[in-house]
This record gives sequence, structure tokens and C-alpha cells, in this order.
Amino acid sequence: MDIINQNKMASGPVVEKEEALSRRCAECRQPADNCFCGKIKTFFPSRKVVILQHPREGGKPLNSALLTHKVLGNSLLKVGLSWRNLAHLLHEKEVDQSRWGVLFFKKDDISEKPLEIFDRHKKPVEDKTVITGIIILDGTWKQAKTLWWRNPWLLKLHRIQCNPRAPSLRKQVIKGYLSTAEAVGFALIHLGEEGAIGEGLLDQYRRFIRLR
Repeated sequence: MDIINQNKMASGPVVEKEEALSRRCAECRQPADNCFCGKIKTFFPSRKVVILQHPREGGKPLNSALLTHKVLGNSLLKVGLSWRNLAHLLHEKEVDQSRWGVLFFKKDDISEKPLEIFDRHKKPVEDKTVITGIIILDGTWKQAKTLWWRNPWLLKLHRIQCNPRAPSLRKQVIKGYLSTAEAVGFALIHLGEEGAIGEGLLDQYRRFIRLR
């Protein structure tokens, strides 16, 4: 009897975990009560957005990469650690990498400009229209650093430095940093995309956070 009871106790947490997973939406990976699949309003910005997600990041309940991908209809969500180059990432033969930038946050930045662009030689770029594609690294600070160093071709792209003044809706390990959805929305707004696109993404992210 004791052995049977012990087996039941041991299997209890496993069964509960499996049941919890079975109640998650297969598309958005959220609990059934928080599924946002049928509530998404899709936008198509003129700039292409690519999210590089660390493999260990996707299962987190507050991760906003998938939401961002679903809201931005022409975006790409790539899960992995490394890609040979930008063309390999996009499955294209040739890509003009001089038109692409990677979102970048700098600790304790005191710039008054909400967004700045720097070329591969760290020289300021005033013309925001030069950027037609945006890459963001999705993961913890440590995971993002791993993605950065395992993809040296990122060093050849422009750096789009975000300098937000408002804090993130989520607690961040580093002050001034934003979630993926917030960072992309912020960048689209300050790169001059149609206002409804960036604000639309941020509005849906706010509703996503309120559901948690």
C-alpha cells in the first residue's frame, strides 16, 4: 500500500504538468484562457522585421516574440543559435545588408534622441530611410549575447540604438531595456513607420500583459 501511494505521489506533478500543457493553445502556446490567436490585428510595415530567438526562450509565458510575429504579418521568427549570413537567414541568394540594422540597447545611455542609427564603423546615420530591414535578438541578456557572438555577420549591419525613456511593462534585468514587442514597436514608431503599426503592436502587447 505504501509503495502504491508513493507511486501516486511521484506521478502527480508529472500528470499535472502534462494536463497543463494539453490545455495550451498549439498556435500561441498560451493557456487556453489566455489564447490571443483570434484577437490579433495584423499590420504590414514597410520594413521587414526578423526575430532571432534563442532556443531556450520560446516556452516562457511572458515571451512576446510570437505575439510580435503574429501582429506583424510580414515578419519572420527564427529559432536557433547561428546562421551563416543574412542571405542564409532569409533564404535569399543576395541581400543588401547595408539596408539592414540590428536593434541595440546601450547601458546608461544619456542621448536625448529616442533612436539613433550607426553604421558598421560606428558613424551616425541621419537618413532613417536607409533601413529597410530590422533584426532583434530575443532572449535573456546572456542568451542575446550568445546570439550576437555566434553570428558575426551581425557586426556588418547598422546598429539601431533605442533610447527609451518610459520603463518596460515588465521587470527588466537591466534598466532601460524593453521586451521584444516593446522594442520593435518603439523602433517602428521612431523609424517613421505609419503610427498605427507601432502603436498597434504596443497596444496588443499591453493587452497580452494584462491577461497574465
